[in-house]
Amino acid sequence: MAKSAVALGVGATLGSLAFITPSAPNSLRGSAPASAAASNASSTATHGAAATAVATAALALVAGRRAGRKPDRIILGAEEKFAGGLIGGESAFAGQDFNFDPLGLAAKCEKFLPWFREAELKHGRIAMLAWVGLVVPEFVRIPGPDACYGAKTVVEAHNACAGDPYFPFIIDATDFYNKDGHQVGPLFQVFAFCGVVEMLTTFAKTANVSNKPGLTLENAGDYRLGANFLPQDEAKVKEMKLKELKNGRLAMLAFGGAITQATLTGNGFPWLYAQKESTSSAFASSVSPAKKSFSGRSKVARRAESGYKMSPAVPFLPMSPALEGIPGEEEGFDPMGFSLAIDIKWLREAELKHGRVAMLATVGWIATDLGLRVPGEPFQVSTVEAHDAMVKFGSMPQMLVWMGYAELFGFLAIINMQEGKTDRKPGDFGLRGFYPQDAKGQYDMQVKELRNGRLAMLAYGGIVTTAVLTQEKWPFFDAVVNALPSDSANTSGAAFCGTSSARSTATAAVPRRAATSKSLPFLPKPENLGGLPGGEAEFDPLGFSDTFDVKWLRESELKHGRVCMLATVGFVAEQFFQFPGFEASEDALQAIYTAPPNITALLLVACGYIESSAYGGKLTMLDMFEGDGASRAPGDLNFGKRFLPDNKAEADVLATKELSNGRLAMLAFAGMVHHNLVVKGPLFPLFPEGWAGPQGSWDLDSTAGALNSGSLGL
Repeated sequence: MAKSAVALGVGATLGSLAFITPSAPNSLRGSAPASAAASNASSTATHGAAATAVATAALALVAGRRAGRKPDRIILGAEEKFAGGLIGGESAFAGQDFNFDPLGLAAKCEKFLPWFREAELKHGRIAMLAWVGLVVPEFVRIPGPDACYGAKTVVEAHNACAGDPYFPFIIDATDFYNKDGHQVGPLFQVFAFCGVVEMLTTFAKTANVSNKPGLTLENAGDYRLGANFLPQDEAKVKEMKLKELKNGRLAMLAFGGAITQATLTGNGFPWLYAQKESTSSAFASSVSPAKKSFSGRSKVARRAESGYKMSPAVPFLPMSPALEGIPGEEEGFDPMGFSLAIDIKWLREAELKHGRVAMLATVGWIATDLGLRVPGEPFQVSTVEAHDAMVKFGSMPQMLVWMGYAELFGFLAIINMQEGKTDRKPGDFGLRGFYPQDAKGQYDMQVKELRNGRLAMLAYGGIVTTAVLTQEKWPFFDAVVNALPSDSANTSGAAFCGTSSARSTATAAVPRRAATSKSLPFLPKPENLGGLPGGEAEFDPLGFSDTFDVKWLRESELKHGRVCMLATVGFVAEQFFQFPGFEASEDALQAIYTAPPNITALLLVACGYIESSAYGGKLTMLDMFEGDGASRAPGDLNFGKRFLPDNKAEADVLATKELSNGRLAMLAFAGMVHHNLVVKGPLFPLFPEGWAGPQGSWDLDSTAGALNSGSLGL
């Protein structure tokens, strides 16, 4: 029943999209100044002409190539009627049928067609009543308890009338008189009445417990109410049923949008984000302050003293106040009101990241189409084929690993920004190579990057679409389309990706609340690295030093670094010479299998002895630097001290060099192991002769490797 109800709701919602009749655009704003209108018209006309020319040429080229093909659409025969001949397949435009059914439910679930129509009509009728119920209380109220009937908005009225039961619409029999305040509200009566109607109508027909015929295409939605008002003419009856169906579909969409807008804005009809209080307004009494958004950020005041400010980009919609004070606010573009529901810092971070990736992707696509290639046979493919070729070649997982590594640092940056540990701005990763020094120049550059990123996101989407449709290289035409004349009217400055007048007040210098890391300036400075050699780099992106004993961490880092420095030398040397009695193995990863077992056991015993005796049996962070070990410097094993300089400054420099080389060795050893796994051979040469690519790099002879390769049948 639950699955069928979900399918029924999806079918009704999809069906509602079919009959929305478009109308001529009406003016939804007041008259603008003539100069502004002329400027906007000029910019719009120029951009629109360019876009129209490119789009027309692309479509003409595609149409020309596809001319003569047989239509792929299957045309129903005269004897086959769409959806069993249900009313509603007619288009809103004269001349053809719409037959909107993208999921093919009419063919796949033919036996459920009566149920679909029953549900669609029922939801449509309820939505028409619900829409009226959203608007009418703004003008007329029914007398009743003030908590329900005196609420400022319909949303507040619903919450008050629903009560506060422990479970929705369940009466608490142990507290019938609602002494604890957790009883159902008066809305329960409406719910119960709807349940009675449902049991006596649709349920009776679908369960075949009625003395009337079961649910059929003919009686779906027919409750014999108001039959006396139907016309006598059969054509008129069909027309009236069609009107009810279309109005119901429109009402479902309208109510969904209205209740969403009402919930997000917290205001009454017409549910704008910022409404002017006016005693002469018929709905002024229902205006209430905006509620806290579901993202958990602080409340934004959505009112304005003299009304609401309209968006320059979408002049018939109000501008979100959350956009004020950030670069690019002069566009005021947020028609869906995302900035009022989701933290604007997170939105801007995501926008900048996508814009930067899109700018790189656009340049990469065009450069590749112009002939720039990475050397190697696998890379000599077209741009359209490049993605699939790289997946087949096996390099895509490597790219995803490195991108994920970069994404980790971005995640840490925005988390610390959101928690107030840094005053970092969204998208700021501390790169200052070409950044202006003055506040106005910084603001202008931020706006330029934002606009170019937005343009690149649109451009890349269009490039990919056009390339796939035309199967041509950039610029995707056999003959290059001439550009617009240089004396075009667009001389007043770029409207989307150029400079703009910046307000110096928007970028006023703000004192930092916390110091930032020198190595990662978009993250806060670690507080517990002071006094340690190498601590001046202030590198601790995951904040381990805030959680664990920093001395124990440094001890582990030095130990791993020393081991990796030895391992790096051994990994390279293994390919060229061996100790007497050891079998040669060009691939150092195979040495563990070719080494004599007794020597391997002796090595493990020696390592275990050193590990257990070096600290007097104290191995954990809880006791290693307690008692006698409190005065010991991390990494000091009392070995080779006579080679250290007596001067403390020189000794610190030497300790920093050891630390840096150890860190490099850990990365180097991991890279060498990864290399041998990918090429399935020795370290040198880096690319063996006949190497076909990194396919199956992780298919090791292990349980994890077998799972990855699918050899276990999973």
